Amino acid sequence: MKAWKVLCIMSLLLLTMVFAGCSNEGDKYIGKWTGLENPDNPRSYIHQMTIEKNGDNFIIKRKIGNYNEYNRDELEWHDSTEDTDSATLKDGKLVVGGNLTTTTYTYIEKDNTLLYSGHGGVYLQKDDDGKILEELKKQAGEALTKYWEEHPLKKTSPIIDSPFEKYGKTKW
Repeated sequence: MKAWKVLCIMSLLLLTMVFAGCSNEGDKYIGKWTGLENPDNPRSYIHQMTIEKNGDNFIIKRKIGNYNEYNRDELEWHDSTEDTDSATLKDGKLVVGGNLTTTTYTYIEKDNTLLYSGHGGVYLQKDDDGKILEELKKQAGEALTKYWEEHPLKKTSPIIDSPFEKYGKTKW
């Protein structure tokens, strides 16, 4: 009877370990991700992605944003329209597309980042609470304001009404 109890307990422990190890490999992709297109330039596009599980596939919603650099009166944030793709998990990566073009999303475990192969490769950080997005927007705004201060608009030459003088043509 004692051996039977030990066998039952061992079986329960084994089943618990098996079920604990059965989490889907793709679950690490689920959530919100944010990153700069060019980490060396805080004014570059900010990529935002949301990845959700949908049966055996994943739904990826992407948009990019930045400040309008031509409106020097105020910082004006612009987001692109949201693109939606369906991805499948292949060899540990999320893959969008097929024959002609393929986009991959690779989870990098050592630093908990996501490498998006589009736009030459963009590294994104997990951003479920939106704090990374807000910090990148703040850095971009400060960098753009500094750029405007260092590159003021140049005064143009006085307005010339005569098209002959304006375009350098002589009168006939």
